[in-house]
Formats: sequence, structure tokens, C-alpha cells
Amino acid sequence: MHYLKRNIKYGIFAFFIIILSITVSISTLAKTEVYFSLYDNPRKEIIKSINQAEAFINIAMYIFTDRDIALPLVKAQERGVKVRLYLDQEQTVYLYSQSRFLVQRGIKTRISTNNYIMHNKFAIIDNRILLTGSYNWTFSANHRNDENLMVINDPVVISRYQNYFEKLWFNKYSRQRTQALYEKAKPNLLNSLPSYAKPEPQIININTVSKKELVKMLKISEPLAQKIINRKNEINCFKKPDDLLQIPGFTNIDLREWEEEGIKITI
Repeated sequence: MHYLKRNIKYGIFAFFIIILSITVSISTLAKTEVYFSLYDNPRKEIIKSINQAEAFINIAMYIFTDRDIALPLVKAQERGVKVRLYLDQEQTVYLYSQSRFLVQRGIKTRISTNNYIMHNKFAIIDNRILLTGSYNWTFSANHRNDENLMVINDPVVISRYQNYFEKLWFNKYSRQRTQALYEKAKPNLLNSLPSYAKPEPQIININTVSKKELVKMLKISEPLAQKIINRKNEINCFKKPDDLLQIPGFTNIDLREWEEEGIKITI
């Protein structure tokens, strides 16, 4: 009996050692790179990260006036990357804001409900990279101010930011301010405004849909659509729609947006 109890204790101890080792290994692999304006050209690193995106770019930015960063976002959108832009209320009317330019090019944009300042400055790319720090996406931040940019690939930290962005995107955006932005960006194209009416349902069976249909109906990039096809073949068909979240690049935000847009995922 004593021998059995001792073996159980050793087994439990060994289990916790293994868990601790795995945790330490993950933490060791995670790293943070730091760039300082006036010395390291943070803008270059931001543009590089945007150009490497395959699935999505989620941005919460206090001030966004740098056209050199806006243009790569448009290119990313054109190749099927989902770009979401969440801005402070001032960016609706701020003279040099890139918000109107980006809305005109199809970037989905929402404005904060905060009556004071939405002072966040971060971007999440493909659940792989987090860009954050004091650096606003402005010309002055790169060429005049003393600023810092951190590039983080820690999955735990990225997950916290992603959950926070989801709350901002769905629970803390102003429909009125967002509509005002779209009206300023496209005064002659009001049908491009975000629609809050219940859309016509679209049904997509992710076990039978083609890659081309995935790109068109879900508005995703070809690499991400291919990941769906590959994953379906690996597991011999999806068992439930939430299985998509096992694929790097998909998040709960996608599922919630598809629901908003009337897209029903079936198996």
C-alpha cells in the first residue's frame, strides 16, 4: 500500500514537472522585438508585418494619418486579408486621418463609443504577431517624435489583445459615428454604408464548398481558403462549424461577423 501511494505521488509530481516544462518552453520561445523612432524606423517593421499577413489584420489606433501605412493595408485587403480598423471618434473628422481613404477602398472601419479618448495603439496579425507601444500610425511618430514599437509573438499575450479587440469591435463601437464616417467618405454612395437590417441568409457547407466559393462567399484570402480544404481532408470532414477555429487565422470574430452578415456555416 505504501509503495502504491509513493508511486502515485511520484506520478503526480512528474506530471506537474512536465506541465511546467511545457509552459517554460513556450515562454522561452516567445520573444519581443523593440523599435524606437528616429533610430530604428518602426514604420518599416509595421509595413513588413502587414505585407506578410495572410488571414486578418485587426487594428485599434488612436491616430492614423500615415498614407505609407494605409496603402499596404489596401493591398492586403485586395488579396483577401480581412482588415478591421477601430478608431477614436476624432478620426471621423480629423483633417489628415486616413479613415476616409480606407473606407473608400473597402476597409471595414468602426468608431469608438468612448466620449473621451480611445487611446489604444495596437494591431494583431494572423494571431501570430502583435504590434503595440506608444507609436501612433503617423508621419510624426516615425520622423519627429520619440516613440516605441514592440513586436510580440507570445500566444498568451496575443490572445488577450484579440479578446479585447473583439469586445471593442462588437460592444464598444458607435453606429452613429461610424455612419457619419461612411457618409463623409462616400457621400454619393450611401448604399455602401454598413447595413443594420437583417440580411438574406446564405448557407455554406464547409465540407462540400470549393476553394473558389470559400474565397467569394466568406471574403477570405486564397491561402486561408486552402487551409480550410487541407484541414477538412486531414480530419475527414468537419464535425461542427466551430472546428474552423482550430485553423490558424480564424477567430471568434469571423464567426460573429458571418452571423451578422447572414452567413450560416453548416456541415
